[in-house]
Amino acid sequence: MRWGILAALAAVLGCTSGPDNQLTPGYEGAPSIRRFLVCAPNTVIALPPELREGTAMVREQVDAYLRFHERESQSIDLSTCQKLWTDAMTAAKEKGVLDQTPAFFARKLDESHDFDAIVMPSLIVHQARTMNGYASWDGVERRMGVFKGSAERRLKRDQQAQQVANNGASGNLLVTSVHVLVFSPAGVRIFEGRGGIDFVQELDLSKFLRKRSAEYRVREKLPGSLDAVREGVALAFSPLLPVPAE
Repeated sequence: MRWGILAALAAVLGCTSGPDNQLTPGYEGAPSIRRFLVCAPNTVIALPPELREGTAMVREQVDAYLRFHERESQSIDLSTCQKLWTDAMTAAKEKGVLDQTPAFFARKLDESHDFDAIVMPSLIVHQARTMNGYASWDGVERRMGVFKGSAERRLKRDQQAQQVANNGASGNLLVTSVHVLVFSPAGVRIFEGRGGIDFVQELDLSKFLRKRSAEYRVREKLPGSLDAVREGVALAFSPLLPVPAE
């Protein structure tokens, strides 16, 4: 994985969790929103190629979560979303109101779709302060996994390796979250939220017996397990839509 790209992306998105989810008063429970028009994930937030496949799971779970709340969900493909957003940005810039791009975007979508709200979800990568393998961000707490590979049996007999595994990693480490923006049919932002998913990396001890030091490796399952993505989506939509009781 190209760590330079990931590090740069994390720097742009921030080193810590974002602000608390922000909801326009009166929209709790989205009482008047029955039909959600869901844009392709990461229409406006870039991702490195290694993480783009993860947007498919985010998209599926956003649709599933809206259906769980008995709402209609319409989806738009990425190329269409990006073209319409670019067109909207160009129109807004020509009028000297670039900050009104969402309003121009909503008008273009209204030409071909019927909806009560627009959802713009994204998979984002940022950094979370990690201590002894644990980190909390965007409503979740996770422990970084430990990869031992074929050396697992031998590592069990190595006291130093066991101590490293038990102590876990510390520092500002890469994590994933779901970010959601919801706009009214007029393009007015009515909600913004984030929900944590999981670590991007895991502590790698597979070469510890030879190097006597731990490394990091990218987890095989990104952006996280199905349950982790589901939790992230639910947290990202709260309190616009209530998180299901356990």
